[in-house]
Amino acid sequence: LHLHYLIFENMGSMLFLKLLVAVLGYCFGIFFFSRGFLLTRYALLHKSSCYDVQYPVSSSSPSGCWVKSKYKRAILLVVDALRYDFVASPKHSKKIYHNKFSLVNELLSKKPSNSMLFKFIADPPTTTLQRLKSLTTGSLPTFVDAGTNFAGTAIEEDNLIDQMINQGRKITFMGDDTWMALFPNHFNKSYPYPSFDVKDLHTVDDGILAHLYDELRSNSWDLLIAHFLGVDHCGHKYGPNHPEMAKKLHQMDIVIRNVTKMMPDDTILFVFGDHGMTQNGDHGGDSEEELSAALFAYSSQRLHLEKENVQRVAAQLNLVPTLALLLDIPVPFSNLGALIPELFLDKEDRTQAARVNVYQVIRYTETYLRNFHDSVLTERFSSLLKIFNNLEADELTAEKSLDIVHKVNTIFLDSWAKFHLGWMTLGIVTILETIVSSLVIVRFPDRAESGRLLFLKCLHFALFFWAVLARNESIPPVIGITLSIELTMHLHCLVGKLFTAVDSIRTMDLISLFFMFLHAFSVFSNSYIVNEDAVVRYIIQAFFIIFFISTVRKYLAKQCGLHRFNCKTRKLSLFEWSKKNDYLNLTIFVTTGMLIIRCGVWYRRCREELVKCTMSLFLLPFGSLLDRNDKIIRMLVSCISVWIIYIIPKRYLQDNGHLDSDSRLLVLVCKFCSKLISWSLMAGWAYSWLAEEVPKMMENSLPLFFPRCCYAGFVFFFIFYIFDPLFTYTNVVDRGAKLVSVNVHFPIHSLHAYVKENWKTFMTNGPTNQGKLVFVHGLKTALSGSLVAFIWNFTLILTLLLGDGASFSMVCLLLISAILLRLNKEGILFIFDYYHISDIILLFFLKIVSEHSILPVIIFMVELCFHFFYAFGHQPTFAAIPWDAAFVGVPGNFKYLWLQSLLVMLNISASFVFVVLFLPMVVFTRDEHSFAMQVATSYAQGRNCSMRIFTCNVLFLTVLGTKLFFCVLACALHRRHLMVWKIFAPKFIFETGLFFVTSVFMLIQFILVLRLQSRFCFFLQANKHYFSHNND
Repeated sequence: LHLHYLIFENMGSMLFLKLLVAVLGYCFGIFFFSRGFLLTRYALLHKSSCYDVQYPVSSSSPSGCWVKSKYKRAILLVVDALRYDFVASPKHSKKIYHNKFSLVNELLSKKPSNSMLFKFIADPPTTTLQRLKSLTTGSLPTFVDAGTNFAGTAIEEDNLIDQMINQGRKITFMGDDTWMALFPNHFNKSYPYPSFDVKDLHTVDDGILAHLYDELRSNSWDLLIAHFLGVDHCGHKYGPNHPEMAKKLHQMDIVIRNVTKMMPDDTILFVFGDHGMTQNGDHGGDSEEELSAALFAYSSQRLHLEKENVQRVAAQLNLVPTLALLLDIPVPFSNLGALIPELFLDKEDRTQAARVNVYQVIRYTETYLRNFHDSVLTERFSSLLKIFNNLEADELTAEKSLDIVHKVNTIFLDSWAKFHLGWMTLGIVTILETIVSSLVIVRFPDRAESGRLLFLKCLHFALFFWAVLARNESIPPVIGITLSIELTMHLHCLVGKLFTAVDSIRTMDLISLFFMFLHAFSVFSNSYIVNEDAVVRYIIQAFFIIFFISTVRKYLAKQCGLHRFNCKTRKLSLFEWSKKNDYLNLTIFVTTGMLIIRCGVWYRRCREELVKCTMSLFLLPFGSLLDRNDKIIRMLVSCISVWIIYIIPKRYLQDNGHLDSDSRLLVLVCKFCSKLISWSLMAGWAYSWLAEEVPKMMENSLPLFFPRCCYAGFVFFFIFYIFDPLFTYTNVVDRGAKLVSVNVHFPIHSLHAYVKENWKTFMTNGPTNQGKLVFVHGLKTALSGSLVAFIWNFTLILTLLLGDGASFSMVCLLLISAILLRLNKEGILFIFDYYHISDIILLFFLKIVSEHSILPVIIFMVELCFHFFYAFGHQPTFAAIPWDAAFVGVPGNFKYLWLQSLLVMLNISASFVFVVLFLPMVVFTRDEHSFAMQVATSYAQGRNCSMRIFTCNVLFLTVLGTKLFFCVLACALHRRHLMVWKIFAPKFIFETGLFFVTSVFMLIQFILVLRLQSRFCFFLQANKHYFSHNND
């Protein structure tokens, strides 16, 4: 046994290395494709100065920099997520968030020449950090910039804040601490407050109000910035349709009222939102609700000539040149915005400001073209630059100037969606080569270890690392050459054996492959991506029907004598097919499984393209539920769901004898930790529900205490588990030197009690009156039982992160998966040839696992991952990212953002993580019993079990990799598609993120399985004298 253990260790290390190589191959492919697809724009670090714009533009401003200033000071009140209709509300609207800005409407009606309201259009992505960059630099963000929303770094481009400081102006800031990350050491006075805790509605706003009015009175500033977060956080926590939102909007109205009364006469006030929000309170995408913010401008001086206000529209970029020219500071060098002409009262001043604006934009354009030598972009700008250069100064009216600025803006916006086709192609080919090499490993494991292939693999991995570290724009040709050679060799190997293997391909394999490619090809259609949840649901239901038909067909073939089962060697048949109600039970089970899958409709998260979609009460924030009955239903469903999640794995472990011994420390720890996590989970949710009724309850640390108890319970269990993960143990009674056989069909705890009561019978009927009676608890499910114990505790943690609303969806996933776990209710070993199952549910999946190839089951499980990704309330859009998961047991001002990022990723990938951890059960259901019996004397049996688990993992990665391959292919093909950044690119981002998390947990799962096998070998070695007696 010790020799076998060393062999297992060596073989397991080699298999783990092969799995790691496959994962790295996919990761390199993703990296290369992303490098060519998700490009960022080039930044120019030039700075504007007062001497940049010369005659004839600014000759009439002797005391100014570029133009004569109209105001000496400015106040910027940033109300995060201030959607346009929050301010411009229909008068008779009954929506709770409408008509809360009474002062704004009063000023617009009574002082129309002193106030203006604009629909303030943001550029996607609508994340706060990107909006602040755009609002201060005047530049356009790119799609990939959204990924840095919570990792702000100092802005290096020219911006309004730097220009104010260079002109000797004083700046006071208060509010969202994101500004401090973007502009460190820039403010004369600053009062920053942590912004990441979206559940905290008041800390930032109350902190601002503690200083705002004192600063207004002090007059020690030229620019006052106050960034309120209460409205945004209220949207995230409750959604807009909630009384708390009405309170927050009313509070902002009072702030505006007080500021307008206290502000000096030489000051202009801008109140605006950086973005809007959806009806769920989310933002980050490009829907109308997310892009439409409000901009309110006010001054005691006259703003414009119109006698009444009309609806106006302004891009957020336009605020940068407008504010700069109103205060007479240089417009930031990279600005592409056009000034807001209505805010320049005098016609001559407006024309002069517009000329300055267009000269600044043309200067940036010419500098950009000189620095980056883009021939396509130069050609597109040539005609526009020619028109501009041919214009005389008098011909350059305000209208023409602003028109040129808008055209330049449009060209740059289109041109910055550039792609590097070489890196994209390399990424696609690398993913394809990894798929093909994985198939070679599965189909021809010996060939995969040949010297030539190993040399090529090492060579191109070394070249990959070199390409990653070198960061060159060009691709070294040797990478393409070695990759092509290796791909050709793998394809030759597969194609050469394809025709010889045609006869061995099963119908179920072909049907499963059809479903897999059907799902994979659907990513080429934006409509299918939008409705992918429905596509996956239909595929899984089709799987159920086909599995049912296949099982019935085999039974009919047996009855007709066309197919035979070798059941005569068993004391009891695998299942009594002769019962008349078999078809009825099987039909009921298939129907139940399809209904469970159908329950995913309740958890469909709405996205902008789903016009008629209505959010389920299980996906809405609990605080946004106004109906008390809805709250009670959700509370009951959540508590019952946690109980089911707790009881199903526990019952499995009990029935198979893994929890019988309270003398084993691991058993006690497992029982204690699972109870602690379950009760803490329900207590934490109950406390949060009560806190919605009594908000003061949220002010203490208890909301963090209960989730931390869950984390602590899992960590405590994992520490003991990693040292000795085996839940199999022996119970020895004196007398009787052989493992005793009892033909009793009881759960293990009942069976154990039965043996205790009838021990004299066993002693008398034994072969001898000397020796020992040995009970081996959980031997038949030694590996699966230990893995289930880990999954049990980790599933409770996933449920905690998903939240109370998705707990029932987790129950659905557990019910589907539990069918594969409960193959044998007897976990205490009395005789090895006793094997009886009397459950139609178990039989259904047993037939799938044992009589079909493993491929249909793997594809079915991958489809389960995608189905429950949507059934857990997710969508591949930025607006649907569950930021709430980042604060489960973690405070909002927590400095280690990587931990909060991990919690969010676990929430998003919960279904993939669960299924990957469950994946070895596919092998255990087929091989575990024989492995447990023969590993002591047969190295081949143990090797076979490890190899099959490895094969399942590789196949699972291959199916996921195939879907990823078609996803990157679709992005490359549709890179100029109208919906590329709205639908295809977010889908690619989510696919790569899910693949990465799945790969990491697959490696962890394989390590755990290898650890279980090694510990099981030690267990058998420690008890080998018992097994040797039995084998006599």
